[in-house]
Amino acid sequence: MVLLNYFSKTFKVLKSNTSKQYRHSFLRKFISSIRKPNSELAKQVDETLAQDLIEPSPIQEGHPTTEQGQQLLLDKTALITGGGRNIGRAIALELARQGADIVIFDLDPEACNRLRSEIQDLEVSYHDFILDITDIDAVDMAFKELHEQGVNIDVLVNNIGIQPENINAKSLEEAKFRAVFETNVMAPMGLTYLVANKMIQDQIPGAILFITSIHQSTISRWVSYSSSKAALEMAIKELAIDLAPYNIRVNGIAPGWVEEDYKNQPKPHPYTPLRQSSINPRYIGRAAVYLAADYFSRFTTGTVLTIDAGLSLYSYRVHQHFPKQGK
Repeated sequence: MVLLNYFSKTFKVLKSNTSKQYRHSFLRKFISSIRKPNSELAKQVDETLAQDLIEPSPIQEGHPTTEQGQQLLLDKTALITGGGRNIGRAIALELARQGADIVIFDLDPEACNRLRSEIQDLEVSYHDFILDITDIDAVDMAFKELHEQGVNIDVLVNNIGIQPENINAKSLEEAKFRAVFETNVMAPMGLTYLVANKMIQDQIPGAILFITSIHQSTISRWVSYSSSKAALEMAIKELAIDLAPYNIRVNGIAPGWVEEDYKNQPKPHPYTPLRQSSINPRYIGRAAVYLAADYFSRFTTGTVLTIDAGLSLYSYRVHQHFPKQGK
């Protein structure tokens, strides 16, 4: 019994700290050392090995580095619009974890202060500007201040976007339609040309990202929102060609429903085939790292990466015959 208790405790330690391959090697050697007919311990070891074989390995939440162990965005500066919450916040945190200095354009000072406190332990610099990106003068002033501080942008993430509150098929509501395009298309394009021209002038091989949406190509029932995101999808491809001679890469991410609760858990969503839930913002942030880092994406441009857990694949036929395990 003492030996059996010792084995159980030892295996718990091994399971928390070693690979499955190492554990199985240990178990086989252990079996050969104590194998006896009708041995209770040998039976326990056999059962443990069988159970460990079928259990999936836990998901590792570590952060990637280069082969030399270096952070992927060390000595880079990233500008994220709408960086105070949800997707923008997650992108800022994930880029910062890879060594990037962070600049935020956002309207919410409280959100920026919270982000500042989260980033301060990551040993990167942080600047925020409380502004509306449709305000050209405010944007110009922000860039003037960055220039005076010697800050150059290596990565631009056009994240900010708005959508109308109501579905209205009876009238155009021109002012609201224009507001969506001003925020979702015109302001990001103006910011992109401003940053890209500085990259060209300073010979910076930069990366520009647009956060679009699966509704760039699927119905959302907000005509202004979907059409604005469709415009960005094509802009990404055009800009990728225009800026390729300067080694500036232009890509996008098209998320599905990105949201989590106060416990940082995704929310239920029956129309999402994979996991039937919303997506944690950090997974969009990690995709931004992939597209921002030359280590991964040196030859990637003009690409829009869809991260939606299969939501854009959903249709009435999927609804009628939703797949289930074992069938």
